[in-house]
Amino acid sequence: MSKLDLHCNIDEDIFSLTLFLTRLLTGLVLLYVTLGCLLFYREFLYNATAIGLPLPVPAGLSLAVGELFLALFLMLGWFTRPAALLSVLCTAALAVVFFAADFNKLYVALLVLLITALLPVVMLGPGKISLDYKHAVRRAKKTFRG
Repeated sequence: MSKLDLHCNIDEDIFSLTLFLTRLLTGLVLLYVTLGCLLFYREFLYNATAIGLPLPVPAGLSLAVGELFLALFLMLGWFTRPAALLSVLCTAALAVVFFAADFNKLYVALLVLLITALLPVVMLGPGKISLDYKHAVRRAKKTFRG
């Protein structure tokens, strides 16, 4: 009796489109949280002192601005894995301060959803619709020139 050769046929174009849409939507949510932190920065700092976190203004501002750039990198697909990994850490820190450590079920669900959307990008990479892929193709063509 022969063994069955089971494998999953995945359309790479659809898979890459799914990763692109996941990156785009996750980046938009990150922008929403980050812009909320920047637009209501006074309340953000008040929340930091209320939970006993002596967050200096430059550190809090640089964390929020850094998260803004990470969201843009994630949406563009540039340095995708490091941007997603750092976004997990920055989002967790910003969310704790932004919500003043008031973790009710709605905020925890939002954070888990946001982190869940970032983890596939950390593990799988950006896909074909990204600047990382275009850069790799250009580098491979340059390497194999005769």
